This record gives sequence, structure tokens and C-alpha cells, in this order.
Amino acid sequence: MCQLACPGCVHSEHSETFKLFDWPKGTLTQDCFSQLLKLHGAHAIGVYFCNYGEPLLNLNTPKLIRLAKQYLLGTALSTSLSVVRFDAEAYVESGLDFMVASIDGATQPVYQQFRRNGNLELVFGNLRKLAEAKRRLRKRTPAVSWNFLAFEHNKHEIPLAERTARELGVDQFRVVLPWGVDWDDPDIRPASVKAGVRRLNWLSATNLPQNWNPFPESLEVETIQRAFENPWDRRLLRAETPSKGHTCKWLYNNIVMDATGRIMPCCGAPSLDTNLVFTNITAAEDMYNSQMHQEARRSFSTQTPVTDSSPFCAKCPWDHDVVNIGGPEIRRYFRAADAAFFDRQSLRLLSDW
Repeated sequence: MCQLACPGCVHSEHSETFKLFDWPKGTLTQDCFSQLLKLHGAHAIGVYFCNYGEPLLNLNTPKLIRLAKQYLLGTALSTSLSVVRFDAEAYVESGLDFMVASIDGATQPVYQQFRRNGNLELVFGNLRKLAEAKRRLRKRTPAVSWNFLAFEHNKHEIPLAERTARELGVDQFRVVLPWGVDWDDPDIRPASVKAGVRRLNWLSATNLPQNWNPFPESLEVETIQRAFENPWDRRLLRAETPSKGHTCKWLYNNIVMDATGRIMPCCGAPSLDTNLVFTNITAAEDMYNSQMHQEARRSFSTQTPVTDSSPFCAKCPWDHDVVNIGGPEIRRYFRAADAAFFDRQSLRLLSDW
């Protein structure tokens, strides 16, 4: 199984931040994304348009979503919605399943403390456009989730934000516990509150399973058929000794591509002094089994010395005492976008092995 993650574009709005990370400027092209789908789309279950930039700044993102739907993929994106040019109708008609709107405040003074230069009224206006487009086109997708990162400075606005979300036609409201950002602003601190999801529109989830195939006349039937005739597990390289301890699911079920076609194993932020860029979409090697992928997987099962040229995974600080690939993890993976995508019998079939 495979999950693809692609950003809409990478831009350098905050130059100081970009000095820390290796984020070249660029906008994801249709040709680049099509190449990724031809290689891995038939085996993937979903695409998440986010991570290295604001996907709505790429005016071609609705076309990219429709391309993904030709491979029967679930599609989601994460956005601040603080953009001037927003074609709500194009996103509703694209087949997009799920939209995460990151809005960390209910009033402008509070909102802008974390969302620097963000315009909350612009965000609210775009939410209204999206809700109106869905009503006009008689669509329930994309389901919209207002994600509220809870900090000390904004936690008192959570009740007001939830009421506002309901008034604006948002489908669910989610309180999220954020990572610390003290490296960037020591005055912004995560709050000690309870995370959780409040469904505001229960009907929003009922159309998601039916939305897997919104464009049957344009499915990539031949590509999908060839992929099933040549199953992905036949191409796996099994030279590595299975790990008895910690391993990493990202190395096996995920491919991340940035706007310039660079391939990474996870959603980590590449910096100039880490080896997180494994290969490129234009490279001749198999992206899923690139040399760096093989070395990264091998690092969990052997005592290979870590050197400056070792993949970042060999030095990753995540919890090494937990085996994070197994039935429970696979079930959570398949339910990541929404529980309505798979029924219980299908989840057992896919994860209990």
C-alpha cells in the first residue's frame, strides 16, 4: 500500500525560516504529478496535498486532484484558506474528499499571533464561498474540517470558534495539540487542553465512500490493470533482515514529493545538513526502493555505523522503543482521512495479517 503526499507549491514568505530548511521555490506541475501517479497511483490509497507550502496558491491544484481521482484515490488537502484567489466551485467539482482548514483563532487579534499576516475575514469569506458552492452544485464534498491549534494565547476562543464554524457551514471542528514552536517564537506555547473532534454535520461523511469514483469515464483503467497484473510485492527487495525492534512505517507505506519533484520518505522538513532527500522523480532508480530507502530500512535491522552520508532515518530521534507497524497501526492508517471510507469487515481484511 502507498500514500502519496504532494504540496501545491513552495514559496519563501518567511525568509528566516527558509534559511533553516532546504525548501527550493517551485510550483508542482501537472506533468510532474502525472509521472508520480503513473508510477505509484495504482497502488496508492490516497494523496494529501500539503506539507511544504500552501496548495491553494497553485491555481492548478483542482486539476491535480482530478488526476488523482482517475486512479480511485482518496484526496485531501490542508490549507490556511488565507488566499485572495480561491475558486470554490473548482474545488467542489474537482472530486476533493476532505479539506483541512487551519484556523487558530476566532478574532483577528488572536488569530494573527500565530498566523502571521493572515486575514481572518478573508478566511471566513472563503469558507462561505465553499459552503455556497457545495449547496449550489448539490455536493457534500469536500468535507471541511476546521482545525484549531490550541495555544495558551488562543485557547479561550475555542468555544467561539466552534460556534463560528457551525455558522459558516463547516462539517467538523477539531481541537489539535500542536508541536512546540519556541524555536521560532518563545511567546507562543502549546496549551494544556483536551484534543478532540466535534462533528457539526453528520451527513458530510456519508458521501465520502461514493466519492472514490466521481469520474468513471476518465479512469486510468489500463494503468491500473497493468499494476494488478504485476503486484507491488513482487518488486520488493527482501535483502534486509526483519527488525525485531523499532522500525518506521513511513519507509514502507508513504512517498512524499515536493513541488520540484524531490522524493522524501516522510513529512519531515529537509535541512541543508540532513539526508532526507532520497531521490528525484526524474531519476532512473525505483523511487520506492532507491538506494537511500534501502539503506534507511537496513539501518533498523543491522548495526551499520552511522556516517555523515547515512540517510536521516538512521539518526531520526523518534521513539525507537516502539514497533509502529502492525495491525493496529495499519487500521489507523486506513482510517486516517475518515472512518467512513472502509467498513469493519474491509478493515479486518486489510489489516489482520
